Amino acid sequence: MSLGASVGGTGWNPQVLPVPEPLAELLPRRGLTPGGVVAVSGAMTLPVALLAAATASGATAALVGLPQLNLAMAADLGADLDRIAVIGPDSAGLNDCDRQWDRLEVAGVLLDGIDLVLVGVEHVTPSRARVLAGRARRQGATLLAVGPPDAWPGAGVRMHAQIAGYRHLPLRRNGYGRIGGLQVDVRAAGSGISPRGVRCELVVPGMGEEGALRLVGVEPEGGRIATPNRLRVAN
Repeated sequence: MSLGASVGGTGWNPQVLPVPEPLAELLPRRGLTPGGVVAVSGAMTLPVALLAAATASGATAALVGLPQLNLAMAADLGADLDRIAVIGPDSAGLNDCDRQWDRLEVAGVLLDGIDLVLVGVEHVTPSRARVLAGRARRQGATLLAVGPPDAWPGAGVRMHAQIAGYRHLPLRRNGYGRIGGLQVDVRAAGSGISPRGVRCELVVPGMGEEGALRLVGVEPEGGRIATPNRLRVAN
């Protein structure tokens, strides 16, 4: 089963961008509202899963300055790679070593015609954040700012992912095995969102099993996931 099969509905609803089913309970509309900014930090499993869910439903997406995002993993989760544009300095004939390129400017242009724009950030000034948030709102697009927890001031939604452990698949030979999946704690907070978290497991099919990667909800030990204070406070 691919991630696309676990997303509610069979087509894209322009009033909400679908997210993986285990993450839907964290958000008021069970998805990402177009016209908003979502700040994503921590493990790259989270932006990859959000990208896969959106494009699997029919939305278009663009990656700006995110060479670390694993598109092969996104495809295994059900992403439609034909709906994803990848933008880096080489796309504009630039080189990171020779010349700076403005990721935010590129992301702002893409908001005019792309449903979901993911941009890698380090630190964004409040004035630039307001300009891009206004453009996303006017165009009805969703901007996903991927970086440190405090990189984007004033984001309407903040999500953070942290690897919680790994699942191992034993092989017949003693002392050998392979990783069969990982557990990740995802926390969300923001305007109109009560800070809360959920534990998900990224499941890899066993040897000889059919299917693809899938993200499923699991019960954490102790039954509760703490939410960091920096996610509780809107900047």
